[in-house]
Amino acid sequence: MASRKNRVNLNTASFEELSHLRMMGEVRAKNVIDHRPYHDWNEVKEKNASISDRMIDDLKKSGATIE
Repeated sequence: MASRKNRVNLNTASFEELSHLRMMGEVRAKNVIDHRPYHDWNEVKEKNASISDRMIDDLKKSGATIE
């Protein structure tokens, strides 16, 4: 698990921070920003068709959070 200082909140992170998360890239980062805010991981998946359960697991491992 990522340390607290390496966490990236999907609701407040910059485009650059999001695009550097594992498996995110520029297109998904823009979509995540366009569909904010998120209350839970299911909402992330519902609002972003290209994000799967497996990708959510990878995002969590790379420090992504929803706060």
